[in-house]
Amino acid sequence: MGTPVIAALVALGGAVTGCAAPAPAPAPAAAPSVDAVPTLASADGQALPIAAYLIGPDEDRRIEAARTALIGSCMKRFGFDYAPAAVGTKPDLMIRRYYLTDAAGAAAQGYHWGAPTDQRQPSATPPPPAPEMQAVLGHGRGGATGAAAPADRTHNGITIPPGGCLGEADNTLTRGGGILQDDAGALEINGRSFADSMADARVKAAFAAWSRCMKERGLAYASPVDAVGDERWFSSPTATAAEIAAATADVDCKQRNNVVGVWFAVETAYQKRAVQADAKRLEQTRKAIDVTLANAANAAAAKTP
Repeated sequence: MGTPVIAALVALGGAVTGCAAPAPAPAPAAAPSVDAVPTLASADGQALPIAAYLIGPDEDRRIEAARTALIGSCMKRFGFDYAPAAVGTKPDLMIRRYYLTDAAGAAAQGYHWGAPTDQRQPSATPPPPAPEMQAVLGHGRGGATGAAAPADRTHNGITIPPGGCLGEADNTLTRGGGILQDDAGALEINGRSFADSMADARVKAAFAAWSRCMKERGLAYASPVDAVGDERWFSSPTATAAEIAAATADVDCKQRNNVVGVWFAVETAYQKRAVQADAKRLEQTRKAIDVTLANAANAAAAKTP
């Protein structure tokens, strides 16, 4: 094979290899700027930008109250006295978002959060509805498997709505484009911003200051996450003296170094950027929540004598 041919093949090989080489990874986005850092002992009462595009606790209560009333009213049409089991209250987005911040709670319970009230005995599971009741109740709009409705889709001569009474209630609440579940994209922003804030140099600096403060108390933790996750606390059903001492120091060191204020400000900046990038879709999400709330209010007004 002549030299020119070899040279041509070498050149071709280089060209093919160059085409197959992976593209360089995009440079990571610069950390967003922070407008101001508030002084915060706790994040209670604060709101992150994404909260406007998630169903809030009070909104959730109103929707669930309307849904319960709609289901009960529908079941009564078919001769059933049925009240859906109460659902848990949706927690506030900021409850312990930045871990332990309550000095009184730390002194009383350490990291055993909510032990006196949250560890109540669960009520007995109610027996499943009888087949004929389940057929009328249905499984909602999704049409989950379970007890099938009668073949003629009636009960006591009344037509069973699609999805049963659950489906009817959900359709009433979402009529006009409403939603009953939080938007997946909004939830993703909420989770990603927390991870981004943890990796941010400004939050890491606050953690380092907190860690030095803890070390002065004889406690070696790199971050508040390490303190709350200490395996020693999981070996006892209640807080030990050592745990209470660590938790109390944790809260005090957070306050001395404004860890919550820095963390909240930095996470807010990440969320603002993410919300702005997805503003159009998130505005539609907010409108969908408002539609559901309006439907819930109309349903409640219709029940008022």
